[in-house]
Amino acid sequence: MSRPITTSPVVTAQPLLPPGTSRVLDTDVGAVIGALTLVVVGLWARHGGVSSLGGSATDVFTSLASLTGLLASEAGILGLILVTRTPKLERRYGLDRLFNWHRLLGELMAIFLVAHIVTGVEAWADPTGIVSAIKDLTGREPYMALTTVGTAMVLIVTVTSLKIFREKLTYETWWFIHLLSYVGLALSFSHQIVLGTDFMNDTVARWFWVGLHVGVVAWIAWGRWGTLARSLARPLRVEAVRHEASGVVSLTLGGSNLRRHRAASGQFYYLRELSPGRWWSNNPFSLSAEPTTSGLRFTIKDRGDASRAFTRITEGTRVAIEGPYGVCTPDLVGDDKVLLVAGGVGIGPIVSFLEQLRPENEPVVLYRAHAQAEVAHADELEHLASSRGGRFHVLVGARTTLNVPDPFAADVLLKTIPDMAERVVIVAGPESMIKAVQRGARRAGVPFEQIHAERAWW
Repeated sequence: MSRPITTSPVVTAQPLLPPGTSRVLDTDVGAVIGALTLVVVGLWARHGGVSSLGGSATDVFTSLASLTGLLASEAGILGLILVTRTPKLERRYGLDRLFNWHRLLGELMAIFLVAHIVTGVEAWADPTGIVSAIKDLTGREPYMALTTVGTAMVLIVTVTSLKIFREKLTYETWWFIHLLSYVGLALSFSHQIVLGTDFMNDTVARWFWVGLHVGVVAWIAWGRWGTLARSLARPLRVEAVRHEASGVVSLTLGGSNLRRHRAASGQFYYLRELSPGRWWSNNPFSLSAEPTTSGLRFTIKDRGDASRAFTRITEGTRVAIEGPYGVCTPDLVGDDKVLLVAGGVGIGPIVSFLEQLRPENEPVVLYRAHAQAEVAHADELEHLASSRGGRFHVLVGARTTLNVPDPFAADVLLKTIPDMAERVVIVAGPESMIKAVQRGARRAGVPFEQIHAERAWW
């Protein structure tokens, strides 16, 4: 008697659950910043900071040195909190916005730091003179040699983070330089406790300040380095690599861990190839398909050493992922009509976004590329748009060869999309294109709050 033939059940890919929502409010963030600022200024005032402003020049400079030092530390603490990648904060504001705020706080910290140095030297210069004061404050006083080195590190990080310098560095070089900020802040901390007038003779204030810094360090260790450890412990594997266009490939990562994963179209991840010579490099790439239990797809363009390595990756390679991040997701749209604008490799998140739209969204897709050979996912976009009652347009060629000087000018957009003002606008691509789309959409009548873009932070 023959045995019945059994077949394995077909496993259908299921969309992943979306990330959880955040209950963080702007008022919550404002309350934390306000409370910390109140404590910092209160410490300064309690230890004679206000009364010293009416004294001698030395008293005034001493008071200002104390205040600017405290404010520089506060800016540094807030900046570090923003890069802990805390899920609730990230889901409320988006990692790109948090990183840009981090950059602004770093620049503010540098301004306070320079003011602290100038006022500190002026205060110390009476009666020994500026030269002697500089010698004291750069090495002769206890802990000041370490502080000088730490301050120099923080200022180097700040300068190299300015756009004019950042654009000349590779991401990896900038990242390694940026790590100096952690060392610099650590080296500078001791002089606040030993020499600072606000903590030297006030036990409660000193332990509060120490506890605050220890808490931030623990927060970073759990949020940032804990995330890294967890990603390394549960890597995915490259299941498919497909050539999409000139210098453009899409790769699909899969693994059993995805069944417990949460993600949404439009989000991005940091990918780390776990192979010799590549494990230390961590780079952001956006999803280019709806995330499902069968895999996460990323479309990657050769734009440098890091992205080039991923365009040459082979099937079976292990890849650690961190994420997802980003708040520019389809839940922003609801039942409104949508305009999706992509430029270059920004087409990836637009494809994934389009997959989750419905016929009532009547999506219009504008795809900007410099050459036909660079156009990726064209057939897929055409099918997705038409099946949802929408349209797909490709704008190919250098700007000088187009029929219009600015393809994203308000009059051009209105001619192509008469109901432009009624649409939600989603844009992904180079910063210059994002600004052009935002400018054109606003002039075409689209409210500011209806224009969304995931800003590049690097």
